[in-house]
This record gives sequence, structure tokens and C-alpha cells, in this order.
Amino acid sequence: MNQFKIKQLKPIFIFVLIINFIFINASVAQDATSLNVGDTAPALVLNSTDNAIQSFTFPHQNKVVLVFFWSSTVSKSKENIYKYKRLYAKYSSLEYKSCDGFDMISVALQSDKVTWAQDLIKYRILDINNCISLKGYNDFFVRAYKIKETPSSFLIDENGKIIAINPPLKSIISYLDERRNLESQPEVQTKLSGKIMFGNNSLAPFSNEKIWFINGNNDTIKTVTLDEKGKFFIDNVNTAVDLHVFFPANTKISDEQTPFITSDNGEIISAFTKNEVGYEYKIMDIEMPYLKPLFNDNKSSAFQDKSLKNLNTIEKLFKAKEVVLSKESMAKLNAVIAKLKENPKTRLEIISHTDSNGDVKANTTATLAQSNSIVTYLVSKGISKSRLKATGKGEDEILNKCKDGVLCSEAEHANNRRTEFKFYTIQ
Repeated sequence: MNQFKIKQLKPIFIFVLIINFIFINASVAQDATSLNVGDTAPALVLNSTDNAIQSFTFPHQNKVVLVFFWSSTVSKSKENIYKYKRLYAKYSSLEYKSCDGFDMISVALQSDKVTWAQDLIKYRILDINNCISLKGYNDFFVRAYKIKETPSSFLIDENGKIIAINPPLKSIISYLDERRNLESQPEVQTKLSGKIMFGNNSLAPFSNEKIWFINGNNDTIKTVTLDEKGKFFIDNVNTAVDLHVFFPANTKISDEQTPFITSDNGEIISAFTKNEVGYEYKIMDIEMPYLKPLFNDNKSSAFQDKSLKNLNTIEKLFKAKEVVLSKESMAKLNAVIAKLKENPKTRLEIISHTDSNGDVKANTTATLAQSNSIVTYLVSKGISKSRLKATGKGEDEILNKCKDGVLCSEAEHANNRRTEFKFYTIQ
């Protein structure tokens, strides 16, 4: 990927660059009303996330590339973004027979850069190539793709040729599976755990409601009642077959709200689709690993593998009610990161505690924020979020006499402010 800042180039080089790209686009974008399979993919020169100009020509680094166009203002255009995130997470790290990998380029067609930047964070796609066309469909390079609506997508091979236009995700997966090097088949996952949440900007648990797991023949495999946190757990299920999650329309969810299926730690997997009788979602193969239980079952930490207890540790990382990691705390976390990398078949629960000072509910909220702050830092260091669970215990597990109403020194209160790191075997 060629990337550069305009201010670093002299005007003559800018002029030559633009002329070159005009020539390239003119040679591949004929007078036809649309691009066709077999055409060479037009070049793209657009703004990137760091206010630089990002350029792509095809073929692109001898890689298969998915280019998709979307907009923050078109809800439909964002329906597949969660799935694209999973697609990139799995297939960008694999080896292929006759190309050097898989890459993705997202192009937002909108003038609002602020909302675009917020959506990149919301959908967690900052790790792929993100560009924005501030002129929308009227941008010179976007016009070469001759798209008329969002979402629109193009699958491009390592030779720069368009091999599919608006391909279904299943077709992309099949194509990439055929191209990659053979590998041993992993053991079929038999347990699923996650949550059903709903809302818009903030999500609430779809608590104490029934959901149905249905196979491709419309046979009910499992019926589960969600707990108060919207959580479900099922075992003895063959995840190698088509698997749908369904629940009927419910007065809890308004027409303006969207239900989501998330992992145990709250990471959104995808939105449900509304039909005539309720909400349905088909779980894709690339999403199954994100629905692996963090623990042996939904009884949480009572089932920790004894062989991993030597990895457990307790650290003092935060002052009272603080949620931002200091440099000293980050340094302490390096040992935790090393353990996670040395033991790739483990997951980690991060449990933060505080003292009894202040409101009980506020203390629980603060400790959850502390644990989430640690999760964010570990993810930034290359640890998969699917391996991490954030828990905030507040003042529920005071170690000494210093409960509400008991006079204690600051040193005694400080003993209760701690973070536990508990390791578990991936199920």
C-alpha cells in the first residue's frame, strides 16, 4: 500500500501523480454504465484516517482484495460491516497458494468526517484500510466504479481483475477457502455462549426472554431462557451445520431499536434481521470462535483449570476510583501480556475491586471501567479481545474489616483496591 502526505510532495509531483491516475482510470473505466467481472479494478486515491492521501492501484501487493462502499447515513450499508470485520480477522492472517494474502479497503461516501471517524471506532474496523470520499459519488475515482447505491462491493484478485460484484459473504469465504493452503480441520465447536442485547447508542440486556436455536431444516435444536444479563449458554450442539438464532417480536424492542448478538465480553457479533414474526440471525462459521464460552459453563469462575492457577496474579493498578492506566501500571501489565502469549490456548478474566468508600453502584461501575481499560490496553498489544473478559466487583469482596460504616485508615482501604487476573482453558 502506497501512503503519503500531500505536504511532503512538491507541486510537480502532485501534478504528475494526478495525470498518471487519470490515465489509469481512463484506460479501465470505459463508457459502459457499470463495471463487469473481468474488468481491471480502477485505482483509488482518497483521504485516509490521518488526513493523508491514500492511494491504491490494482493489482494490489499480489493480494486478493475486497473493496466495499458504504455510508454512515445509510443504515443498510452498514449491515455487513460486523461480518466483514470477522472476515478480515480470519482470512488476512492465512497463507494462500498463489497470492500473498487477503486485504480489505472500506470507502465511506460522505462529507461528514466526524461521524465517519466515530463509526470506525463503533464498528471496530480501524485495523483495515479506511478511506473517505468527501464528494460522495461525485469523486473522480469513485465515479470510475460506476456505483449507484451503498452498500456496493467488489472482490478483486491478485491480478487486479474484478472477480465478483456485490458477492454474498458466503461466496467470498468459499473463494478464499479454495485459494488458501490446506490445513488440518479444527475440532468442531460444541458449545456456544454469548448475550442478546438491544438498543441504539447504548445497549440493554434482552433479559429473561426465550430464544430458539434452529438448524437449516427449521428444526429446533435448543430453547434457552436468557438470564438477567441477556446471557445464553448451550452445549452438545454441532456448530458445523447451519445454525440460526430466533426470537419472536417483543414489546421490549421498539421499531427504532436493534437487537444484537454479542460475545460473553460484550463484543458485538452482528445485528438480528427483523421478519414478519420476529428477529432472526444466522451464525456464520467465521463468527463461531467469538461465541466460545469463556468458562466451562455459565457458572463462571468456579470451574477454573487447576493447572493454570500458577498463572494467576493480583496487581494494584489504580488509585481510588481512577479508571485510566498510568505508565507504571502499563509496565506491570507486560507480565500478563507475556503469559497470554506464552499460553495461547487460555482466556483471561480481569476482575477489579475497590474499597467501600462511596456509592455501592458507582463503585461497581468504576471497577468495570477499570477492567475494560485493561482489556483495551491488552488488545492494543496484540491480544485478541475474544480471549478477555472484564468484570467489576466493586466493594463486593472486601478483604479486611473495612466495610461500610467501619472506620479505617487509607492504607487499610488501599488493600481492597486490586485487580485479579485469572486464567482459564479455552473450551
